Amino acid sequence: MTTERDTHFLGFAKQELEDLKPDLTLLFVALGSPLSRREEEIASAERILIEHLAQRAYDLAVHTIACLEPYIFDEKHSWVEPIADIPDLTTLPPAAPGSAAG
Repeated sequence: MTTERDTHFLGFAKQELEDLKPDLTLLFVALGSPLSRREEEIASAERILIEHLAQRAYDLAVHTIACLEPYIFDEKHSWVEPIADIPDLTTLPPAAPGSAAG
């Protein structure tokens, strides 16, 4: 059964997959490399992926807060299904200066 949770941010998820492909490739190459350097390469690839996911989680949280702002400041406190009103994040923000995001 497909739910709102499964489909609401599909555009964001598709962008993430495209953005992660180079990093996932690094991880797959590291997994197939000789054992002498394998652990170091896997750890490096995992750090890159974790940092990327953390940055995008931050981006999605900022996007969500911005979309919820009208509900937060609504005098009627209209908290009726606000998540349904949050649009999909189909364009990721540019990396901040000094960020490791690529």
